[in-house]
Amino acid sequence: MANPSHDAEPAERVVELRLPSRLGYEKVAMDAAASVARRMGFASDRVDALRTAVAEAITNAIEHGNASDSDMKVLVMLTVRPDELVVSVADQGRKELKQSQTVTSPKIEETFARADKGGWGIWLIRELMDEVEFTTAPSGGNQVRMVIHLEKSS
Repeated sequence: MANPSHDAEPAERVVELRLPSRLGYEKVAMDAAASVARRMGFASDRVDALRTAVAEAITNAIEHGNASDSDMKVLVMLTVRPDELVVSVADQGRKELKQSQTVTSPKIEETFARADKGGWGIWLIRELMDEVEFTTAPSGGNQVRMVIHLEKSS
């Protein structure tokens, strides 16, 4: 006789990653998110969009939220739901990042004129994900919650 608790697929599964605040570790989360998304049936272009958004969010958490302090962590939670993947990225920074409600497309000429070439991350995240919300993390740091919807093929 089958065990019913093993037969039914849970409505929600969570994968947690705790990463050091060092550039390069965003690739671990990118690969994990891509693997989960592929298992869920996301198309390859949506998986690529997810990888880019995850990389941008984690890079922002490392560089801006945690000020590249390798003793601080970045918490990534992947929540699998039947029709969507929710990705939360939280830093431990004490500095609240200013996230304007309206993020406009960066001006290419101005961006290339600056030495740091930054300014594209939040815009990219908002363009690539279906839902994006910036809040204060439970740890007191910053958190971005990104949702990508699974598109059912007809």
